[in-house]
Amino acid sequence: MQRRLPSLLLALFATLPLQAVQAAPGELVMLAPLDQTMPVVRFQNGVLAGGIVKDLGDALAQRLGRRAVYLSVDVYGVTPALTSGKADAMCYVSPSWIDGEYDWSVPMLPDAEMVVAQADAPHLNSLKDLRDKPTGTVAGYRYPRIEQVLGRRFARVDAPNMQANLQNMLAAKTPYTMASENILNYMQRMHPQLKLRADLVFFSYKAQCAFSRKASLPFAEASRAIDGLLHDGIVDQILARYR
Repeated sequence: MQRRLPSLLLALFATLPLQAVQAAPGELVMLAPLDQTMPVVRFQNGVLAGGIVKDLGDALAQRLGRRAVYLSVDVYGVTPALTSGKADAMCYVSPSWIDGEYDWSVPMLPDAEMVVAQADAPHLNSLKDLRDKPTGTVAGYRYPRIEQVLGRRFARVDAPNMQANLQNMLAAKTPYTMASENILNYMQRMHPQLKLRADLVFFSYKAQCAFSRKASLPFAEASRAIDGLLHDGIVDQILARYR
C-alpha cells in the first residue's frame, strides 16, 4: 500500500506554469528553473518568489544598477532562452548541465549530487547497487556518472521536475531518487518527519552563473559584480539563510 503524501507538502509539489517575461532597458533578465525546488527556488503562482536563485539575482542586479526580472523555464527552455539572448543569465548551474556556449562566472555555490533513499529502503554501498532499481530522476537531466557505472541498467523514473520527483519517492513509487545535498538538507530541516536518508554522494561541485553571449550587458561587468558579491560576503550571507 502506498503511503499518503503529507498534506503540508501538497503546495510544495504543485505543478508550476510557465511565466513569460518581456525585457526592458535597465533590467537584468535571469532564468528561474521550474524543475528545481527549495532552497534553490520558491515559486508562487508560477512566479519566482524566493530561494537562492532569487536572492543572488536580486543582489547581482542591484550591484549592476539594474532591476532583476525572472523568466520561469523548464529544462528544455534553458538553452533556447540563453542562446537567443531572451535571458541574460542563469545561476545555480554547471557547464555539464546545459548545451550551448556561454560566459561562465567563477564557481561559487557549493553543493553535491547524491542518491536519496526512503527510510526503509536497503542501504547502498556503491552506485552498482542501483542496478535495475527504480530511481527517481528529472526528465532532461543528465547523470553522466550514474550512466557510466550502470549503463542500460540505470532504471530511470523520469518526473517533470524535482518536486514531482520527490513526490514519487514519498508516495513509495521509487525507493531512491537523485537530489542535491542542499535540497535534502533543507527537506530534512523543514520536514524531519519524512525521514529521508542520504545514501551516496557521487558528485561534489560549486555551481556557477552562465551568461548569454547575447546578454544586454558586457560579461566583464557582470563578472566584476559577482567578484564583488563574493568579496563582500554577500554570497555567503545568502547561502547561510537556507542552512
